[in-house]
Amino acid sequence: MARDKNEAINSYITDMLSLEDHIEKAVRGQIEDLKDYPEVAAELRQIHRQVEHHISDLRGLSDRRQAGGITETVKRAGSAVLGAAAGVIDLVRTEGLPKNLRDDYTAFSLASIGYVMLHTTALTLDDREVAELAQQGFTDYAGTVSRLQALIPAAVVGFLKQEGLPVREDVVPQVRRTIEQVWQSQSSGMFQGDEAPAGGRGIQA
Repeated sequence: MARDKNEAINSYITDMLSLEDHIEKAVRGQIEDLKDYPEVAAELRQIHRQVEHHISDLRGLSDRRQAGGITETVKRAGSAVLGAAAGVIDLVRTEGLPKNLRDDYTAFSLASIGYVMLHTTALTLDDREVAELAQQGFTDYAGTVSRLQALIPAAVVGFLKQEGLPVREDVVPQVRRTIEQVWQSQSSGMFQGDEAPAGGRGIQA
């Protein structure tokens, strides 16, 4: 049976709420385990507050839309939403802090594209409120992914140093510059030639 537009939008809201719930629990647990890394823990606390804000917004949105049964659906959807990412993560050797941050990067990248999908669905079905919320979520997590990219190189070097390997700590700024240059080279001109649909606005660069 074909869904109506509210059912279609609600399904994406449910996915995002489920994903945010899982991310919140994971980040909260990491903060508790990272007492020996105060700088990283401070960054994660800021990120955790952002996740909590998203959860509050999504729950408020689902209440306003009177999306019946969304809480139970979220509980059932959790494993499915994270299944692909978790499958990849489980195949990689545990590496302490760098591994935790890598997993965070994976989760927030998944959340970012999830918000793009929700934004697109809402725009194409003429739901401005949901589209704006999704755009804000994507904007927030684009920043979060960038912050994690900046943290991970130093975490990797620090971990290898703890293992007694002869690391060069001076490479961290070089790696960060490389990351920035690569993303800039890929993003410039990515959407050249695209035209916004008449009367509509998408995610703004």
